[in-house]
Amino acid sequence: MDRFSPSRGFTQMVLVALLGVVAGCSGNNSAVTQETDQGTVERDPPGSSSPPPSQSPAPSSDPSVALSSNEDTVASGETVQLSWSGQNVDSCTASGGWSGTRGVQGSATVGPLNQGTTFSLTCSGSGGNAVAMLSVSVLGVISLSWEPPTENVDGSPLNDLAGYRIYYGTGSRDYSDQVAINSGGVTSQDVVLATGSYYFAMTAMDVDGNESGYSNEVVKIVN
Repeated sequence: MDRFSPSRGFTQMVLVALLGVVAGCSGNNSAVTQETDQGTVERDPPGSSSPPPSQSPAPSSDPSVALSSNEDTVASGETVQLSWSGQNVDSCTASGGWSGTRGVQGSATVGPLNQGTTFSLTCSGSGGNAVAMLSVSVLGVISLSWEPPTENVDGSPLNDLAGYRIYYGTGSRDYSDQVAINSGGVTSQDVVLATGSYYFAMTAMDVDGNESGYSNEVVKIVN
């Protein structure tokens, strides 16, 4: 369990953590033909032109594969369903969070997942290889606890502690989210987060809504 240790002062708290691009090209070549009869060339009348023959671009033979998941974030212990489809390929091989030979298209349920996982699928054809990758995040629980401050910064007793705010985000001192705790008697909190690195800081609140400065900052990685 992570532990916040506030300093003895309302306006400052100290926090300690325990805790493949497929490219195709097409041409539009036109040829000018002339008919001859005994050495005489027949040409179109001035001002007229014959449209070039209609041509359709040749279909691309480059291999490609698309891979998708029904969820991009799941709780620990849950499964996900992966779906894929290859073009101009003969076989596919799974790697990363799954393995084995796969058909050129299909779906599969994988898991249970206990941490963030990356899935890869490599498909091969006469034109070469194509690779698709995706990642699925797993929610993790970070448990935080702290000791309530007991004094104001001037040394007087803190008698009107009303609650706390836990701030967090993916950048240092750049907090995009917060959890409000509306009781000064609460000393712990669980925060559920997806895979990633998070920075935490904490403040205290009095009954009038006055807020202390940030505590020191800690970082926690959710795998």
